Amino acid sequence: MKNQIIFFLILFGLITITLSEKKTTIKIVTTKEEEDENEEQTNTTNSTNGTSIQENEDDKINQKKRDNAQSQIEKMIEDAQKNARENTTEKYFTLETPYQYNEDFILAPLGLGTPVNIAPVQVETNSYKSWVTSILNKNNPSFWSYNLKESKTAVEEGGWDSVVDNEGTISGNIIYDRAYLGKYKIDKFKFIEAVEFDEKFKDFQNGKLGLGNCQYADETDKEYCLIQRLKDNGSIDRRIFSLRELSDTHGELIIGDIPQSIKNKDYPLISLINEESYLEIKEEQFRMGWLTKISYILFFNENDGVKNIFKNNIHLPEGMASFDSSSHYIEAPYSYITNFEEQMFDIYYENTCRKVNQDGTFMFLCEKERYENMIEKNKNLSLILVVNGLGFEIPMESLFEKRNEEDYEFFVHFKDFKQNTWNIGHPFFHRYTVIFDQDNQEMGFDGELIYSLEDETEAELKKIQPTNKWRILFWILLLLIVLAGIFLVARKLGINSRLNKGIDSSLVDNESDLNFDAGQNVH
Repeated sequence: MKNQIIFFLILFGLITITLSEKKTTIKIVTTKEEEDENEEQTNTTNSTNGTSIQENEDDKINQKKRDNAQSQIEKMIEDAQKNARENTTEKYFTLETPYQYNEDFILAPLGLGTPVNIAPVQVETNSYKSWVTSILNKNNPSFWSYNLKESKTAVEEGGWDSVVDNEGTISGNIIYDRAYLGKYKIDKFKFIEAVEFDEKFKDFQNGKLGLGNCQYADETDKEYCLIQRLKDNGSIDRRIFSLRELSDTHGELIIGDIPQSIKNKDYPLISLINEESYLEIKEEQFRMGWLTKISYILFFNENDGVKNIFKNNIHLPEGMASFDSSSHYIEAPYSYITNFEEQMFDIYYENTCRKVNQDGTFMFLCEKERYENMIEKNKNLSLILVVNGLGFEIPMESLFEKRNEEDYEFFVHFKDFKQNTWNIGHPFFHRYTVIFDQDNQEMGFDGELIYSLEDETEAELKKIQPTNKWRILFWILLLLIVLAGIFLVARKLGINSRLNKGIDSSLVDNESDLNFDAGQNVH
């Protein structure tokens, strides 16, 4: 009995551990209050009725957004300055993602100069050149600006450089200064002090932290490369980093390592394009990015089953995908806009959407009432990006956002790119943890909706189930314990049975002896 109690206590403990592990799974959750606030903001921000009352409401909403973004940035700066003062040894640090002007930005606290001045800058994976807005920029609309004269460790090289962004171009002086990022410090960090923005530039204007792929950069440009500089000064052992969004407003940037939560998983990896392919890139904005091959865009309805996964597809010959943490959208070549119109909107949305040209960027806007009637009908519809043989599924509903009282906006935009290049932005980063490995020229991914393309001709996709080798060992051990427990219980029951038979037979023998003795006494 004592052995049985011990066995069941062990079993209960193991089950409790398993359940506690499952509870640590992070889910993206938006509270009802946040949803209502976001809906109120998007309802009014882009209103086009032209009345002075509506314009005043728009101004109030925009000011509220600016105040909210400013307060989040100030909190981030305060935390970063505290960490800098305490010289924290914490490897992981949190990024803020405040909403501003209906755009969300992944921001990191970059410290520059002596004394250190913390700048909230946008994380940029499409370029390895970091830049910050200069105080000399007369049209500076940013929350923060860099002042060369205030830093004792700043050196102005006298050179001039530019960064071509997907939203425009910035130009400025080349500066070397001390930089801090979390616990890491880099002396003579090279960056651009942005003095000029071109007229098209509408992106986040504090600055950007360049985390692009600098594997094929020339020796001069490699001085910009943050990951390389951290490896050279011994701060990290591997030229690797990862981005993981924890919610709509928070995420993690991990430098020199991968997230603890996926270290024991066999997560899928894909190779980047080779050096020769990089040299053939015609779009300057992609030459410093993380590029791989993309072969198909699939419009997949679960009701059709995987046998019909290629029922509605767009083949992308010689297609390339660049993973851009600073883009709010998935940006596609304009040549594919007709394919989306015919194979997606005409079939699934019954012509509820229209094409709009906004400063050379084409998009689909969908009439609010008619689109909302389609949501239930298309709840099982997804867009799948087939990248290097892996299928990444993004539910179609997450690719639409309410733009104003009249329209929903589709988050795939179309631009006049010179090559068949797709810029993969926030809709992807919202769903997957992305690992950027410069040492091996690979990218890794973690997420639930990843498929392995086994054979394009058979048009079948096999869902990848990320494995955790420690969990597998745990379940094997648990099975062995259960089998051992069953064996012990069965053995104990067998012994008891034999004992009971022995006792019964001894009782019968005793009874016979008593009867025999009683008979003798009678005679």
